[in-house]
Amino acid sequence: MAALAIIFSGLFLAIDLRQRGYDPSSSLEIVFAGGIGGFIGARLYYVAEHWGEPGEGLFSGSGLVWYGGVVGGVIGVILIAIWKRIPLGVMANAVAAPLALAYVIGRIGCQLAGDGDYGSATSLPWGMSYPDGTVPTTEIVHPTPVYESIAMLVVFWVLWRFRGRLTAGWSLFGLYLVLAGVERLLVEFVRATPVTFAGMTTAQVISVVLILIGIPLVWRGVRGGSAEGRPPPAPA
Repeated sequence: MAALAIIFSGLFLAIDLRQRGYDPSSSLEIVFAGGIGGFIGARLYYVAEHWGEPGEGLFSGSGLVWYGGVVGGVIGVILIAIWKRIPLGVMANAVAAPLALAYVIGRIGCQLAGDGDYGSATSLPWGMSYPDGTVPTTEIVHPTPVYESIAMLVVFWVLWRFRGRLTAGWSLFGLYLVLAGVERLLVEFVRATPVTFAGMTTAQVISVVLILIGIPLVWRGVRGGSAEGRPPPAPA
């Protein structure tokens, strides 16, 4: 599923870059850099959270944490943007919808693996157990990876529809931060995640930060901030 996430997000990124006037083949390097950086960041974040637990080490287990993946992926994409001479605002807006799509597919992988990011106990008719999961449970719980896949599929659709309207500054990427942050903030209420600060989980705290960063980025775009940079003219 991780491989499919990279492939399909790359296809949509190529379409977006072409429509913005950039070389669509750059999507290969962008997705590769973002994917590698994301996996490294997600793994390092997970290991840091679970350091010292039995069976958990840098090269063991299957745990990945999305927020660590965001940091690692951003670093990888920034390096490629500099190399390809693509303005960071253009790059940020171009990857917004593909990021949401990659998350959709990645969460399907979490559901299939039963890797422990399911929710708390529930009596709802769609509740399920994960007796053969990577982190097994026989308790009937919220299938939160399914919730997240559905929610982020809607986010992807919204971002894809607005990519031609929110083009100023980092506005589309800001909308991604807001919507992704709201999604994770809400789903954490039914996830089996310990509270760490001010009655919130770590993921909720980070979600609030992302929302606060995203709102001014969207506002600037709606208010008519500076337009995206255009690709440099081809040499004669």
